[in-house]
Amino acid sequence: MNPYKNCPAYETQNFVLRLVSENDADDLLTCYSDPKAQEFFNIDNFPIDCKFNTTDEMLKCIKYWLMEYEQEAYIRFAIIDKSTNRAVGTIEMFGMVGKYKTEVGILRIDIASIYEKDVFLSELFRVCVENFYTLFEVEGIATKAVNNAVERVSALKKLGFQAEDYNGRSHYYLLYNT
Repeated sequence: MNPYKNCPAYETQNFVLRLVSENDADDLLTCYSDPKAQEFFNIDNFPIDCKFNTTDEMLKCIKYWLMEYEQEAYIRFAIIDKSTNRAVGTIEMFGMVGKYKTEVGILRIDIASIYEKDVFLSELFRVCVENFYTLFEVEGIATKAVNNAVERVSALKKLGFQAEDYNGRSHYYLLYNT
């Protein structure tokens, strides 16, 4: 199954993950304008700093993500809080399927600071681990968690991620499919 032809959606206890939409711009601005959340964004090798102040800026970024999806570069999922039905962040992933061929997929999770809690992050990382090895045909998943991302690091370690420099970059955690 090519996820760039038919993007899957996933559901957890608290969230739904689905392809980001232009309709998410107002909701996502809450995350991407949040200075506390911005501390934890992984913008390594990303052409946009992902710090926005207006809905127009957020919408422009979403259009860029969707263009990248159409070009099979990566998938940017919206994280929808089931209790509010609002987008509270995004998850990005790519791997062997699509434009970039890498056996270790890069996972980015940007989420509003009120959700930067072990319980929520564990839930999100778990759904990624359960599905993304197969979806993106990767042997490993790498994600960034800076030192002050205590809740994020805790969630990653509970799932078995190990701290490891990745391609010369610090603050990465990797988990290989076993």
